[in-house]
Amino acid sequence: MRLTMDEVLELNLLNQGRLATHPDTVSESIVEWVSVIEMPVENFVRKNEFVLTTGLGCGEDEKLLFQFVKEVIESEASGLAIAIGRYIDQLPSRIIEFANQHHFPIVLLPWNIRFAEVIQVILNALKQEEERLVERNKLIQQELLNLILNNGGLADVANYIEKKLNKGVMITDKRGRIKGKSKGAKKIEKTWKEYLRLEEYSYMVTSFESNQYSTSPNARVISMEEQNVLQFLVQSASELQGFVIVEGLSDHEVDDLLDQQTVHLLEHAVTAIALCFLKENTIIETEMKLRDDFVWSLAKEKITSWDHVLSRAKSLKYNVNLPYVCLIGFPENFQDVFQKNLDHSTYEHWEQTITRRIEDEIYYSGKSIACQTMITYQRDHFIIFLEVKNQHINETVHEFFQYLDKRLQQVMPELVLSWGISKTAGLRCFYESYQEAQKALEIGRRQRGPGHQNRYSDTRVDRALMSLVYHDELKIITDQTIGSLLKYDQERGIDLVNTFVVYSRNRGNVSQTARELNLHRQSLVYRLRKIETLTDCSLDNPDEVFLIDLCIRLWTLGNLE
Repeated sequence: MRLTMDEVLELNLLNQGRLATHPDTVSESIVEWVSVIEMPVENFVRKNEFVLTTGLGCGEDEKLLFQFVKEVIESEASGLAIAIGRYIDQLPSRIIEFANQHHFPIVLLPWNIRFAEVIQVILNALKQEEERLVERNKLIQQELLNLILNNGGLADVANYIEKKLNKGVMITDKRGRIKGKSKGAKKIEKTWKEYLRLEEYSYMVTSFESNQYSTSPNARVISMEEQNVLQFLVQSASELQGFVIVEGLSDHEVDDLLDQQTVHLLEHAVTAIALCFLKENTIIETEMKLRDDFVWSLAKEKITSWDHVLSRAKSLKYNVNLPYVCLIGFPENFQDVFQKNLDHSTYEHWEQTITRRIEDEIYYSGKSIACQTMITYQRDHFIIFLEVKNQHINETVHEFFQYLDKRLQQVMPELVLSWGISKTAGLRCFYESYQEAQKALEIGRRQRGPGHQNRYSDTRVDRALMSLVYHDELKIITDQTIGSLLKYDQERGIDLVNTFVVYSRNRGNVSQTARELNLHRQSLVYRLRKIETLTDCSLDNPDEVFLIDLCIRLWTLGNLE
């Protein structure tokens, strides 16, 4: 608890003293404790402590007394009270001038006032202040709780804080997007939006490192357009939800705004805000679940009732009367990324959080190019229907991926995604474009490996071979050629099929293939010899290399079918 020095000097007994320094020295002093000390000071005095002394041991030595006062000031004490009468009769003007220079109050008390009684008076006042603060906090808690129970929202909470602080207030989500604001927040709203645009604000902030304010680890002051803005964390279950933003402060207002009462107010407000976020997130999750189901139904089955689709789309605020192209993304290394970020309890919880975050980035990437998106995450795949402007499919997709790659690099730079892109794009062709994107993804991953964008239009050779997948004689040739290879891969866990695909893609370049597979050259040579043994084909014979390649393609396509 704390008192101002003005309040302390008005207390009983202390009001019998006389302020030796200038009245201005009292204005900024805060008292949190009281103690009695004589020489030496050393480290026995803490910040905001009101010090009582008789001057024992240094009263007759002005130099020693000056050093004592200097050490008390350097300890960041709130003030000094000196008993006048026995050891010190009069305070030297040199010491008074020094104290004035440092805005440090010195009070002269009559000798007959007992320090024990002074301490009791100050401690009683601090206790009363604590009780008053507890009652105030209870009132704030009750008022905020009533506000939430009466269906109050984030704007209502912001108005409540503004009324208490007389400052414009905004509440943002973890990306910095404004979710609620007080009536007087117009000025800070404009400044905040400009700050976000210039700073490329990251929502991954989870704590305020190097926080210079000891009152709360959740508060920091940031500089925007030459003014100070208070930013206060909103957390729930150790997870960042958003921020409370309090409008610009002058330098001398910063400490006042970060006093204990304000911090308590904001901490109680954060509880109410977290409840609002929880309620909002529950509604959003329900809506997103409905949206997921709707987009998945568009992809997995042909439309039998367009009126039913239009009705569902309208309720979910989707416009299905636009031309769309389908994109399917497969995260290749979610497990590896999870292992590097073990701050979550389970993989399932982490996956749910991170997929929603990636969906968020997909949505804003589409918004950046003024294209609507319909997104879902199903069976470990991101399924996206991206609006196509003026039939410019390739240009739209390319621009979309430019924005998305940039965003994902900031959020999760280690993530590897493989993509399948449909050729069919237009009206009411969701099922067809999904099928194309899915085949493009699987064929592309098999032929090019992970981390590439694969277009359905680039799989013409493989699709031409689909008509041969169920040819009886070719099935026999395929089994005779790579049957042993597939069995070896399954039993030993060594992907010789992929080794051959990469080797073939690199046109027989052993060094380049070894680098791509991250293998020692000799290990690769061993694998290639094993492939020759199992297939009974020579990799030096172009016809036999073609035969292996054909059989692998037919086997791959057969699995896809």
